[in-house]
Amino acid sequence: MTSTQFLNFHYPVSTEIKDGIFLDISNNLRNPLTAIQMALDLLSCGQLGTLSKQQHHIVEIAANNAQRLIRLTSASKGDREVVNTVISEKELAQIKFEQDLEKALSRNEFSLCYQPILSLKNNKIIGFEALIRWQHPTLGTISPDTFIPLTETSGAIIKIGKWVLKEACSQLCKWQQEFPEHFASLTVSVNVSSKQLANPDFAAEVQQILQETGLKSQSLVLEITETAIIDNDIQAKETLTKLQNAGIRIYIDDFGMGYSSLSRLYELPLNVIKIDRYFVEKLDCPNGNHIIEAITNMAHNLGLEVIAEGVETSEQILKLQSLGCHQVQGYFLSKPLEKYAIAPFVCGEIQ
Repeated sequence: MTSTQFLNFHYPVSTEIKDGIFLDISNNLRNPLTAIQMALDLLSCGQLGTLSKQQHHIVEIAANNAQRLIRLTSASKGDREVVNTVISEKELAQIKFEQDLEKALSRNEFSLCYQPILSLKNNKIIGFEALIRWQHPTLGTISPDTFIPLTETSGAIIKIGKWVLKEACSQLCKWQQEFPEHFASLTVSVNVSSKQLANPDFAAEVQQILQETGLKSQSLVLEITETAIIDNDIQAKETLTKLQNAGIRIYIDDFGMGYSSLSRLYELPLNVIKIDRYFVEKLDCPNGNHIIEAITNMAHNLGLEVIAEGVETSEQILKLQSLGCHQVQGYFLSKPLEKYAIAPFVCGEIQ
């Protein structure tokens, strides 16, 4: 979902919210529009150079439109007719949602859940994937599938991603200190966006967070999608190499759903391939095991491990084991858990 698409749920917009949003728009537009109008007036008067007849006509149209917009931004906030004419209910709701998203981090509305990853070889938890949740004050829990694309578009993913990384590292370090016999060898996986990966200082920022939280680099996993790598080809390889050299493990997430060439697997510093849940679901179909078998064999030949995502049934577990995939993640083991539920889950008996 992009920022121009409306949310898939109803967002109630009161009269007060409408007025507040319209006033925000007015305040944000008025100053730049006034500057634009002044520049257009100077152009029209020839003070910034001589204009042709056609250019003068274009400037005149632009100046008229700027004047109309300035009059619009000066409209009374109580003028319901103006507000309803300018912007629709859906657009108002979208704007309000985006404003709430910008403030969510400072209001401590984000939290992390942790989904366990299991080794089928010894029936032991080997780590967790940290997954962000947004507890909206009026809409309740909002899925990251709804708001993460908006943070990518706005650039807010940089701050939010940094918060997720620091929170996950800090939490695992606390568990390791409190329950060393159970958590010392476990890892936490954090998803990294293409915008984070494009930052040449990202590797240094990650190491700084490790230093601040006290977590060892061997306990951190960064999950990168194929698309993120493609978007930042040269920078991605350089950054991932620095991270891996520092002892941080690199997973390629949702493998098989991107459009990168297989040759990249030879070039990139990777440790694990995560097979997308789409292929795990196909295990129940005739000949559905071929792709997973091919991915698993290829990964093992490259010296990479494999994790199957979205595992939900015992039948899938048995098929994955027979195909050589011995690490799984999904609802069959556990849904993502709140942090208070992790220690009892790990320290208790796992059947």
